[in-house]
Amino acid sequence: MKRTIRVLFSVLLGYMLGFVAGGAEGAIFGAVAAPIMAEFAQVPAFTLNDGLAKVTLKAMLEQRGQLVKDMEKITNDAEAEKRDLTEDEEGTFDAKRSELEALDKKIERKKFLEEQKRSAAAAAGQELGDGEKKELKNYSFVRAIRGQLGGNLDGFELEMHQESEKEAKRSGMTIEGVGVPAAIMASKQENRDLTVGTATAGGHTVATELQGLIPALRPNLLVESMGARMLTGLVGDVDIPRNNGVGTAEWEGEQDDAAETTQSFDKISLSPNRLAAFTHYSKKLLAQSSIGVENFVREDLEMAIKIAVDAAAINGSGSGSVPAGVLQTADIGSVAIGTNGGTPTYGKIIDLETAVNADNALMGTLGYISTPQMKGVFKQTKIDAGSGRFIMAQDSNELNGYRAGFSTQVPSDLTKGTADSICHAIIFGNWNDLIVANWAGLDIVVNPYTQAKKATVEVIVNSFWDIAVRHPESFAAIKDATLS
Repeated sequence: MKRTIRVLFSVLLGYMLGFVAGGAEGAIFGAVAAPIMAEFAQVPAFTLNDGLAKVTLKAMLEQRGQLVKDMEKITNDAEAEKRDLTEDEEGTFDAKRSELEALDKKIERKKFLEEQKRSAAAAAGQELGDGEKKELKNYSFVRAIRGQLGGNLDGFELEMHQESEKEAKRSGMTIEGVGVPAAIMASKQENRDLTVGTATAGGHTVATELQGLIPALRPNLLVESMGARMLTGLVGDVDIPRNNGVGTAEWEGEQDDAAETTQSFDKISLSPNRLAAFTHYSKKLLAQSSIGVENFVREDLEMAIKIAVDAAAINGSGSGSVPAGVLQTADIGSVAIGTNGGTPTYGKIIDLETAVNADNALMGTLGYISTPQMKGVFKQTKIDAGSGRFIMAQDSNELNGYRAGFSTQVPSDLTKGTADSICHAIIFGNWNDLIVANWAGLDIVVNPYTQAKKATVEVIVNSFWDIAVRHPESFAAIKDATLS
């Protein structure tokens, strides 16, 4: 205590002398005098900025993790040698425990302040700062999976897990495995050039024998690219008011009372439905620290979810916990080709547009979607006998002047009459009237037992979604298109 007082007094005296001297000379004198006076007090000199250095929560959590590992090593060494702790080991252990307890208090204060900052920013509709965005990009799905696998989740991944638990609690849900909050899912992973030969540029993270990771052949994701409205980070059930009837105007006499007209409203209700996707990784793959492996795991988990959500948005059954997709939404427009289906003509493509237009819904982000096989039919089917034009031009991605998308996510196994399980769907509409809603982030559950004999880990990813069409009149569909 006395040494501390001497230090503070000495440094303060040095700067006071500089102040008395005044001017530029005084500033120089003070800067020189402070460390000299501190040396006189027999303690290291320091600058005023030392106590103001900003320590991130991530760094504090990493420091905590290291303290725990150091303490575990002390006890593990003694247990391995079947002895009690030595006097020095007890002293070291107690010192680290005291440091850990003090650090835990700092972490709690830091967490509280950062949570208040995030809440205030969210309430004001502000974006995260560059520093916070950079920290989010340091999140590792591989470390999170390894942490649950070994029961030692720590560092930034532990902090994000705790944040995810709070998000889930606000939505009335529970996290079964490792939680990933919405902020991580919303952050974009930046592409970085890594040099194997330079340690600071990635040399420490690139595996020597890592071979190229072969991506799976996956369907194109349609609804988001076509303009579906994505709502993320929701909390609890959500009701969206909908105006389903307009007021009317009446011609009245000069002295007559105006007729009272009332608009009518209903609502779209959105509530979370659990979507469970699973994939498998070898333990050797998860042991890698390569940036390439991290990106592979991120993209694999993300794609597994997106494929399921995309398919549900197009043709979800609407039964049980499965949301209803566009094709299963009541009261959308319908265009039929024939009793037993048939090959679509240019006239039928125009009929889809007409069905939407007839309901005063021809507005917004309009476009067609269908299957890749149907795209081939469009490119080979002539509009008429004489013009030489086709329903879809060879170098175009448009149908009837509107943007068109194609994916195997659109069903090709529908039935109409004798055309059993061979009919394809064609949908036209305002895709901005399709709502895809997401609650919280992800819940990653690691199962090391099912595939244990193959040294493979099963990773189950739980997420929560709902899908709704704002106005059924905004869409029309053909459900009986055949290839021939």
